[in-house]
Amino acid sequence: MRLEEKRSYRLNVESWEKDGFLREDTDLDLSGGELLHAVVTAMIPEEEIFFETPGEGLSHRLRLLEYALEARGEYLRKAPGLLSLDESVRGAVSYCLGMIAARLVGARLYGTRLLAPVQSVCGNIRYKGYRRADLIGYGEGGLQVWQAVGRSNNSGKALAEGSRLAGELKSFGDESPALSCACMTYYGSRCLSVRVREAESGGKEGFSLPQGREDAERAYYGRLAGLLNACYERESLENRLLLGEDMVEARIRVYGGRRLSVAMPRRLFFAVREGGELPEIKAVPGPLADGTYRGADGVCVGLLQE
Repeated sequence: MRLEEKRSYRLNVESWEKDGFLREDTDLDLSGGELLHAVVTAMIPEEEIFFETPGEGLSHRLRLLEYALEARGEYLRKAPGLLSLDESVRGAVSYCLGMIAARLVGARLYGTRLLAPVQSVCGNIRYKGYRRADLIGYGEGGLQVWQAVGRSNNSGKALAEGSRLAGELKSFGDESPALSCACMTYYGSRCLSVRVREAESGGKEGFSLPQGREDAERAYYGRLAGLLNACYERESLENRLLLGEDMVEARIRVYGGRRLSVAMPRRLFFAVREGGELPEIKAVPGPLADGTYRGADGVCVGLLQE
C-alpha cells in the first residue's frame, strides 16, 4: 500500500478491562495523518543499532509499514508479499507493527499523549533475570505502562503474559500507574487486528523505578529533537507559524519521491536541545489546514511530494 493522508483506514480493536471484563469491539476509523503520526512517534530503540540517523530509521519504518499492509476495502490487511519472507523477518515486521499499534491505539482509546521505552529512559532494566520492554506513557489520568506484543497469529497466551508483565511495574518516580495493559497486534482473517488487555488488579509482586515523568518526556522528545537538530546543524531546518505557535520543521527524503515533514514547537525543541525546563504541551489532536496532522504531543507530521 501507499500511505495516503487524505484517505481513512479501519482497524478492529478488542479490549479487555482488568478482572476479565470484555468491552465491545471497536472499529477505529483512522486518517492517514493519524497513522503516519503513530509511525513517526513510536519509539523503537533497536533502530539505533542499524541506522546512523533517526531519519534513516523513519524512512525504513514507513517502507516496512507500506510493504506489510494493504488497504483494499475499508480495513488494513496483510499484504501477500509477507508470505515470501523468512519467518525471522516476519517476526521483525510483527514487532514493528506492534510498537506502532500500541502508540496508535493508546492515543485513540486511552488518551496516551506519549510512549517511551523504559530502556530509553532508564537504561537496561532487568527484573527476575529478564530484560524489561515496558513502554512508559502519560495520559489525562496520569502514568500508563504498556507492553507491545507483535504476533503473526492470535495468541491469548502471549496477550495474558504481556498483561502480567505490564502489571509488574508498580511505580515510576512518585507515581503509580493509572493504567497497565498489553497491546497485541496480529493478522485475523487477513485483516490487521488489535487486542488490548489491562493487567489484573491486586498483584503484589513487582518493582519500582526512581526516574519520573520529566525523564520519560525527555527521552520521547529527545529522539525527535535529535532528528531536527541534525537539520539545524546543516541549516536546513525550516521555521513556520502554526496556530499561533512558532514551529521548527525538518523535511526528510523518503523512498517513493516523497519528503516526510516532522515539526515540533520551537520552545520545546530548544528546551530539549539545551537541557532547559520542558514546557507544558497541550495540543488538540487532529488534521490541520495545511494538510499535516498534529498529535496531542504537539508533534506535526505530513508527507509531501518532491
